[in-house]
Amino acid sequence: MIDTHCHLYFPDFADDLPEVIARAQEAGVAKIITVATDRASSEECLNIAARFPGVVYAAVGVHPSDVDAAGEDDLLWIEAVAGDPLVVAIGEIGLDIYRGETNLPAQEEIFRRMLALARHAGLPAIVHHRATGSRTYDIVKESGVTRGVFHCFSEDIEYARRVLDLGWNLSFTGNVTYKNSRLPALICELPLEKLMLETDAPFMAPVPYRGKRCEPMHVRDVAAALAAIYGTAETEVARITNITANRLFFGNSDAV
Repeated sequence: MIDTHCHLYFPDFADDLPEVIARAQEAGVAKIITVATDRASSEECLNIAARFPGVVYAAVGVHPSDVDAAGEDDLLWIEAVAGDPLVVAIGEIGLDIYRGETNLPAQEEIFRRMLALARHAGLPAIVHHRATGSRTYDIVKESGVTRGVFHCFSEDIEYARRVLDLGWNLSFTGNVTYKNSRLPALICELPLEKLMLETDAPFMAPVPYRGKRCEPMHVRDVAAALAAIYGTAETEVARITNITANRLFFGNSDAV
């Protein structure tokens, strides 16, 4: 399995990161992508990936919540490291006005710049979308970027189909296991080969760990949830989502 989205640089993992990685490997997680939100976390993602070669990989970028603090030097630094072999995506980037943010124009400017970077670097983009309706989709479509994922997807089936029609993918976290979640009804309408697994650790821990720290090993619980939704084996979900994730992030659908 591949955890396509987590945040290993958070303080939650400061005391036991090697053990976290070991537990994930024991659970069958072969690769982990740790995803940045600004320059500082981009540096940390690269450092962590270097500590765990062949297992952990980095995504670099500016999250919409960190746009106001991002200076030109920060953006230039991120653009410079996009070519590092440890970097497999540009992210986490996107738009978010869930808490009433009023800086949407600034978010859009950085989002466009990060998408342009993804296109220039030949990397997929990892998109955060929250409370901005079709605006996130519209900017992605305008960018011409044809490879990426809308992570922690939470929109409706029409939105999902529009994203898939662009050639993009969707990924889901432990919230698919939550009581009264509407995500299972959405997921069963989608082709499994367009989906990927993620944890968003340390957030979004699946049942029965909800309320505790989420770890990359919990991606197996997301796989189990999708297996139940599709009425197939967990190993089949892992196989198909591995092909998709390896093709998107590593350019090799035959890899583990």
